[in-house]
Amino acid sequence: MKSLLVLFFSVSSFLSISQGIITNVTMEPLYPYSDDTIYIYVDMTFSTSSCPLDASSVQVVGTEITASSQHCLGLLQSLCNTTDTIVIMPLPAAINYNFNFYLSVGSLPQPCTPGIVPDDTLFFDFGVIEASSRIEDSEIFTFNIEPNPSNGLFKLSVPVFIANNFSFEIYNNQGKIVKEGEIDEAQKLFDFDLNPGVYYMSLFSKSSTFKVTKKIIFY
Repeated sequence: MKSLLVLFFSVSSFLSISQGIITNVTMEPLYPYSDDTIYIYVDMTFSTSSCPLDASSVQVVGTEITASSQHCLGLLQSLCNTTDTIVIMPLPAAINYNFNFYLSVGSLPQPCTPGIVPDDTLFFDFGVIEASSRIEDSEIFTFNIEPNPSNGLFKLSVPVFIANNFSFEIYNNQGKIVKEGEIDEAQKLFDFDLNPGVYYMSLFSKSSTFKVTKKIIFY
């Protein structure tokens, strides 16, 4: 019972302290080129049962990007989860763009007047690659397996600049997944205890729909 009371107190305190918080952010594409439209998805949680978007804006000045969202909140205490999409038109190639996001809230009905201080803020930077240097996925997402054939112990290598961007699956001849996991470094050692035979290893890019598959023979 004591742990339940502590949990209830913590949640109540959270709701009374902050009406809106940013819980997660994702960007597509992860590595944009100068001819790509960029989409930034901002996940938010509010302390009321309703949280409609009232207004949003995005402004680009040089390499500074400033975006904001204002949500109107209802009177009932609960949790409201939503996602705002920030659309940024193609940007000139540059090493660092600074993305600054400000979340503010007000009370229904719309339009609502926000408070003086933003409820939450988000800051990160990213680079944009010159479109003329674009390389096809098939040229970037490659991997090597050695030795192959293998006794189950082998080294997988991917380009350094795309490490941490793959998950993998290994299939048997019947198409059943027998192993799966994440690639978290440019060179990774595997030691799989699998029956001798022919298998297929597929790598999936997390930032695109690209998939590449190679045959592995275990003896």
